[in-house]
Amino acid sequence: MEKICRTADETKRVAKDLALTLTGGELVLLDGALGAGKTTFVQGLAEALGAKTSARSPTFTVMNIYPTDHPSVKQLVHLDFYRLAKPEEVHALGLEDWLGRADAVVAAEWPPETLPVSPGTPVVRVAIRGTGTDPREITVEKTTA
Repeated sequence: MEKICRTADETKRVAKDLALTLTGGELVLLDGALGAGKTTFVQGLAEALGAKTSARSPTFTVMNIYPTDHPSVKQLVHLDFYRLAKPEEVHALGLEDWLGRADAVVAAEWPPETLPVSPGTPVVRVAIRGTGTDPREITVEKTTA
């Protein structure tokens, strides 16, 4: 799926459309330049999944967990790997505890090349192109690990 978005609300709408297809256990990998709208996309996911608080950028906390009111997705785990430089830092997060859980969706900004993902895990790759006031081109591709 490819969409052109001119506003943050349009970006959130694409995320909300994706959220309608999520059932739990998915890993959503977000790729885009600084300021492209990755966190805005996750905000749309959080809203659609019924998160009880507004999603915020986890750049400094690295991981935020949002409980939801969704019937099957009980947690949205939002990660930002931008500040992590070493593979052992990824391991220290306890990410393995969340990946593939049937009651959680993991959304990762700036994901490293390798993540501890089990074969068969549903993966959604979201590429966001454009920054500033430029329109965003958002591509969503579903695959498995």
